[in-house]
Amino acid sequence: MNVQTRLEANAILDRLIADGSTFSRDDARRLIELIPVAPRSRFAFKGIFESPGSSIKGHAPGHGDVELKGESKEKTITLNVPVSHRIGGYVVMHTPGSIYIELMWAETKMDQSGLSCLLDYDRASREPEEMRIATQKSLTVLFLTFDYISYVSWKQPE
Repeated sequence: MNVQTRLEANAILDRLIADGSTFSRDDARRLIELIPVAPRSRFAFKGIFESPGSSIKGHAPGHGDVELKGESKEKTITLNVPVSHRIGGYVVMHTPGSIYIELMWAETKMDQSGLSCLLDYDRASREPEEMRIATQKSLTVLFLTFDYISYVSWKQPE
């Protein structure tokens, strides 16, 4: 994507996610044209694994027992995640039938509710149908808790 396309897409994204119960059908159509489509995969996974850092315990003369803890290590693993585009303050992924829009700093928040949305459209006619906003939910199985995102209807086209 060239600079002019990114600037136009950024302005459209700002208008699409602005407050209100509707969005411009023309803006949505134009965004669908601008953002390159990536193939959709049946299964995509993105996970962040965190392991504790190393630590050292010992006795310091004049201070007693001490413990020094190293920084924790974080590893991100992705599998079959579509190509994303950074446009202004957004990360955008376009797969056939939907455009995923996320605020760029969303990953820094514990609760992902309201930080991303989906613009759904008809694949054949490319007509926008609705925008759905993210809500975070949790599922606990035995001793493991999984957070996941579901999308609820938010806006309809004008």
